Amino acid sequence: MNSSLPSTFSNNDADAFWLTGCLETQQAYQVSPLKSCIFLVLENLAGRHEVLAALDNHPGSWPTNGLVAVSMHVTAHGGFLTVDDQKLLTTHAFQSLSHLPASKVGSVTTVMDVERWIDSCPYPALQRFAYQVLGEPNIGCRFFSYPASANHHHCYPGGLAEHSLEVAQSVYAVSSSFSEHERWLAALAGLLHDLGKVRSMQPDGRRTETGYLVSHELLGYELAIPALNTLEKEWPDGANGLRYLFEWLIKPKQQRPVLPVALAIKQADIMSAAANNRQKVFSDKPVWQTFARCDGPGPESTFWLPRPPHAD
Repeated sequence: MNSSLPSTFSNNDADAFWLTGCLETQQAYQVSPLKSCIFLVLENLAGRHEVLAALDNHPGSWPTNGLVAVSMHVTAHGGFLTVDDQKLLTTHAFQSLSHLPASKVGSVTTVMDVERWIDSCPYPALQRFAYQVLGEPNIGCRFFSYPASANHHHCYPGGLAEHSLEVAQSVYAVSSSFSEHERWLAALAGLLHDLGKVRSMQPDGRRTETGYLVSHELLGYELAIPALNTLEKEWPDGANGLRYLFEWLIKPKQQRPVLPVALAIKQADIMSAAANNRQKVFSDKPVWQTFARCDGPGPESTFWLPRPPHAD
C-alpha cells in the first residue's frame, strides 16, 4: 500500500503513534515465540526501534534489494512496540528526511541542515521534489554518506552532501538579481548537481564501472526523472527549468544560457571546492604562513590567505 509518510513521530495518544523509518528487506526476520508475529527493526534518524508485526505484514512481498521506507501505526506494550493491523505503509513520497537511518548517513547534523534548507523554500512543489529525490533511502543514504571526491575536495564521508549544500546556499546568495522562483530553481539544481555520484562512485570515492562510462551529471538527471515527472503535473515550467539546468550542467551549449541563472551553479561549485581545498592545504601550516600550494589531485593551485585587519 503506497501513501505519503507521516512525520517520524506523530503521537495520537500516550500509547499509539506513527513510527516512520527504513527496513532492510533482504534480512531474515525471526518469528516470535511469544505469539504468531515477527520481529522487525526499523531505523530512522532518532535510532533503532524493535517492532512486532503480524505475519500478514511480512516484508517478503516488498522489494528484495536495499532499504525500504515504511510508516507503521504502532502501540507501546511495556518494552516493545506492535504494529496495528493494516497500518504498515510503504511509499515513495516523503515530507522530510527524518526517516533515513542514522547508521547509514555520514552525519545526522548534515541531514537536518539540508532538511532545514529545503523547508525554507517558499514553493511547496519544489520542497516535494527535493524530498522525493533525497528521501528515497537508496539515494539519500548514499548522498549523505559518500565523499564528494576520492582525494580532491570534501574527500571524507558525508562530504558530498556538505559540498552540495554549500553550492545550493551560494547559488541562492549570489542570484539576488533574479526572480525568487528562478533563484530557488537554480539553488535546488545546485543541491543536486552532483547527485549522480551516488551511482558513479563507490563509498571511498573511487569510480564505479558505470562512472567510467557515463558522466555523473547524466546519472544524476536519470535519478531525478521520476520526481521531475511528478513536478511537471504541479508546475510545468518548474520541471522544464530544472531539466534545462541539469542539461546545461552536462554540456553547456553556450556561454550565455537562455536561463542565465545557470551560470551561478558552476561558479558556486568552483568556489565550494576551492574553499575546501584552501582550508585543507592550510590546516597543517603555521599561523604566520599566508601562501600554500595544493599539489594533490585536481588542478595545481597556489592559495593566498589574507591577514585580517588589525583591531582598533
